[in-house]
Amino acid sequence: MSLPPAVTSPATPVAWPPGAVATTTDLDGPVRFLDLGGPAGAPVALCVHGLGGSALTWGLLAPFLAGTHRVLAVDLFGHGGSGVPAGPRPDAVPADRRLLDRFVREVVGEPVVLLGHSMGGVLTVLQAAAAPETVRRLVLLSPPVPGTAGRLDPAIAAKLAFLRLPGVAGRVARQLAALTPEQVVDRQLRQATRHLHRIPAEGIAAAVAETRDRAARPDAAAGRAEQWAALLGTMALLARPRAWRRTLAGVTAPTLWLHGADDPLSAADRARALAATRPDWTFEVRPGVGHLLALEDPAWTAERVLAADARGSR
Repeated sequence: MSLPPAVTSPATPVAWPPGAVATTTDLDGPVRFLDLGGPAGAPVALCVHGLGGSALTWGLLAPFLAGTHRVLAVDLFGHGGSGVPAGPRPDAVPADRRLLDRFVREVVGEPVVLLGHSMGGVLTVLQAAAAPETVRRLVLLSPPVPGTAGRLDPAIAAKLAFLRLPGVAGRVARQLAALTPEQVVDRQLRQATRHLHRIPAEGIAAAVAETRDRAARPDAAAGRAEQWAALLGTMALLARPRAWRRTLAGVTAPTLWLHGADDPLSAADRARALAATRPDWTFEVRPGVGHLLALEDPAWTAERVLAADARGSR
């Protein structure tokens, strides 16, 4: 893997996870990614976080994968150490999908094992469907799913309509700005899982530190707006279940879908029903885990990812 001419910062060690280094490159805006280890020349595992997360999401999983893969984790626009897109503001979901496409083609330079968590799972599905030549294998961790199989999901559509009302985005932004970094991270984690005891304290501390740094950036408000736009864009896709199923049907890469049985944000029974539309995919549910598989049970998650990779290489 060689870095493109657009690199804007040298590789710099980060405080957590141990041994990781951060680099910033220009992909229609400043994009930071972490190199989480692995042998030179090994297949690249590119990890894509969910809404409100960052490359740190993969800090516990990466050591299990780094024996056989070069593990990279990218910060989407408005998240972690990445900025926002340059020029006129594009729609967030297409902008992030283009970020992934350019990252694979220009930074990695070869097809990747593409891992996507939550909203990152939606983006990786879009990438795999639109550019199959860039994806060696697809791994989905707790992606969101619509609740029906019809043309429109009424619950998601109604929530989306409310969130688009004038003043709602500003009110949510003010509420978030009033919280301390510790409160922001605690709320995110408690919304995602009831098994907080599974997440090591050092991982939580790293997320708090990054949240504090993010809030102090001059583009903090723009980053929050970017995250809000990504939320609305993702919901707009899922509000049309029939169209989303057609997108899933267009994925040709071998796919592994892992889901937490206790996921409060993406129900496992809905996930199982949607995954059943692709009987050629592998779908597994992990008992005793919520929405954060890579943090709550990285060993089990890695075992399934590596087993699927080994089956595919035979």
